[in-house]
Amino acid sequence: MARKVDNTFEALLKDGFARVRAQDYLRVLEEERNTPTGEAALSFNHDAVDGYDEGLFDMDYLEWAHSYGFCAKQAYAYDLSEKNLDDYLSDYDYQRVWPLNSWQRIWINDKLTLKYMLSGTSLDKYLPEYYYYSTPSGPLPLLESSMRSGDAAFLDTLRSVGEFACKPCNGSRTVGFHKLSYVDGDYLVDNKPSSAEGVLEFLHKNPNYVFTEFLHPSEQMAKISPVINNLRLQVFNPTGVDPVIGASYFRIAMDVDGDDSKTNYRYPSKADYGNYNLWFDWKTGWYGRGTILYANRYVDSPVSPDTGNLAEGVLEGWQEVVDMTLEMSARLNPLEYLGYDICLTDKGPKVIEINSHSGCKYLQFFQPFYEDEYLSTYFRDKLAVIDALGADEVLRRNAIVR
Repeated sequence: MARKVDNTFEALLKDGFARVRAQDYLRVLEEERNTPTGEAALSFNHDAVDGYDEGLFDMDYLEWAHSYGFCAKQAYAYDLSEKNLDDYLSDYDYQRVWPLNSWQRIWINDKLTLKYMLSGTSLDKYLPEYYYYSTPSGPLPLLESSMRSGDAAFLDTLRSVGEFACKPCNGSRTVGFHKLSYVDGDYLVDNKPSSAEGVLEFLHKNPNYVFTEFLHPSEQMAKISPVINNLRLQVFNPTGVDPVIGASYFRIAMDVDGDDSKTNYRYPSKADYGNYNLWFDWKTGWYGRGTILYANRYVDSPVSPDTGNLAEGVLEGWQEVVDMTLEMSARLNPLEYLGYDICLTDKGPKVIEINSHSGCKYLQFFQPFYEDEYLSTYFRDKLAVIDALGADEVLRRNAIVR
């Protein structure tokens, strides 16, 4: 049964939160409650995004949702009310169960580690090619760079492959994504004319970035959007020997005007910032139920808002996607909770990252966790273990950092 919560730092710690998660959770509630006008950059983890539009939320509804441990954005997405409150895992409890993975979560906490974990295996083909990593002393050559170092080699590799996807090694929410390219003798940064010097300036101003293969959607997915898609598959493997997919959704770009240097996600802090999502049935390969989710509402949209094409059908090669995900999970079997971000590309499925505690809003929009027998049992069991902890064990959970 849903319960009211005490949204104070001291109460969260007493309830078994890790200190870092308690801080993040309360920061989100405060951002929503204050609804700033954009003068300050706010985000879940201090990444720079626009502040919330003033008056975005009905404050009475917001306070009611917060009292039951739900962020306002999630409450609006779920049409949350007294009638369906018990169908959804609250944001409070979802943050409280972190970490679901043990120390081995460091294997997937950054993109570079995951790449090297799977290098040389049969699963390596499902990851993008990795060319360089930016360090304070210059570009470090990675596996598919021919191991040549220095700025000249970086430029030569870019000219050879034509495009780099550039992203923080351990970022979140697509923050910091960029594109470098070389087309018909010209350099471009985010599809805008630049120069060799401009490319190198970008390189040296962005340490801790990985420069990887730039992905393009498959022919089937390109009809919905020319910008790369993202399929989230949430895998559960508590026994270590029997991974199962428990929830999923597609994220499709919108409002990008065909510019593939833009991302397929925008943090929903503005009234007109929407994200276009589809449900994916991993048992049959069917996708559809297109919906645009804003911060304070959602709109059914069977067709892509950008292309006008129907976003519904059976995913080509869906069984390979499922088999690949389960095989990868079996190989990484000390990890019991894996949120896969998979792109359906013109070269087949590619895993761009695996999240150790990915957001549950869009997953629950299509499949409320407590309406599903497996998911309900999994999360209720995890919460019961925390509820049964003694005082010293709670203190140890409070101290978990990463």
